[in-house]
Amino acid sequence: MGQAAVILLSSGIDSFTSLAIAKEKGYEVQLALTVNYGQKAALREIMFAELICKHYGVPHKVLDVQGIMNGVTSGLTTNDVPNIAQDQLDDMDLTTRTAKKVWVPNRNGLLINIAATYAENLGCEWVITGFNREEAVTFPDNSDDFVHAINQSLYYSTSNHVQVISFTQSMTKQEIIDTAVNLQVPLEYVWSCYHGNELMCGTCESCQRLKRAISKYPMLVSSIKFTTE
Repeated sequence: MGQAAVILLSSGIDSFTSLAIAKEKGYEVQLALTVNYGQKAALREIMFAELICKHYGVPHKVLDVQGIMNGVTSGLTTNDVPNIAQDQLDDMDLTTRTAKKVWVPNRNGLLINIAATYAENLGCEWVITGFNREEAVTFPDNSDDFVHAINQSLYYSTSNHVQVISFTQSMTKQEIIDTAVNLQVPLEYVWSCYHGNELMCGTCESCQRLKRAISKYPMLVSSIKFTTE
């Protein structure tokens, strides 16, 4: 297979770093897709994804699938986002419960299939996603098994056998941050928060994972701002 790709790009550290890795590895990223499915952080995600695409010279397209997702509820689309302390991030029972509150049914399945449609149309062989090892424990659509299963499906649903690849899938958040720093990713553009306020909240699980991962980098701690500080 060649190395032409479409990337699913939120504004989180996983997908930003995946884009940087793809460019470093020589992938021809022909399109970045940011999807608005009704999440509270959509406008912030779109704004920062646009900035990272300009930085790397990648065409950016925003897709609105709110109509498809109408009636599907999740903590990401309502104000019912659970907060969690940083020292609770490795509490499996707790994070399993909080994951259920922000679960969006078949979100990654839907987004990957949309991206694969664009990939085939553009003649690309790959859809790049930003998964990670930590969240795969509580979100099964971030797991190795999920990627394997959807790649089997895409083999039959795309004529050029588009496949999903995630360079960060085996990494922890800390390892992803380390890689991003090494690749000089402009981390001031990262938006990991479940909310869409002026600053990241600093208390949702996604913010807490980011805060823990950047804690050994004083420059990042001072440049990435949270409401709680």
